[in-house]
Amino acid sequence: MKFIFDFDDVLFDTKKLKENIFRCLGEISISKNTEEKYYEEFKSMGTPFSLKEFLSSLLTRENKKKDTTEDIYEKIMSLSLNLANTELLKIIKKLGKKNCYIVTSGDEEFQLDKIRRSNIDDYFCEILVAPHSKKGIIEKICKENKGEQIIFVDDKIKFFEDLDMTKCPNLKTILFDENGFEKLSSVL
Repeated sequence: MKFIFDFDDVLFDTKKLKENIFRCLGEISISKNTEEKYYEEFKSMGTPFSLKEFLSSLLTRENKKKDTTEDIYEKIMSLSLNLANTELLKIIKKLGKKNCYIVTSGDEEFQLDKIRRSNIDDYFCEILVAPHSKKGIIEKICKENKGEQIIFVDDKIKFFEDLDMTKCPNLKTILFDENGFEKLSSVL
């Protein structure tokens, strides 16, 4: 059996990272209202979210030239080590590295940096980043492992809805919501 895990909000507490972003921006006198409004505006652009690009753009817009993007980025990212889902990682450790993948969507540099800094990359045989849809990657993993059951765990149903299940007959999806652990435990 092989397992594919999403990163954000499954293996990693993205909500707390967002709180850290806003806290660090507040420390340089950017109002919460400005932070949240620009965050939503930036995310709605349709491009994968890059924290460095967001910070650079916001700091320029708010005329915060003395505060460098890199310094604020480092401060925010230094908190990532404590945001991994340790309960889920205990399960993944038992499943074995050769059986576990991360498939995440977003800006590749930012996603890989979060994964590296959360210190979980050694738990997975492969870490793959898609800018938007995970469809091609999931279908490829299913094809490469035809003789095995594949379990895909994600917190967003949209990543299940765009899959062509005829290309993934060995795939079972698990929505990682408030009952995610129970759902995952039922297939182990």
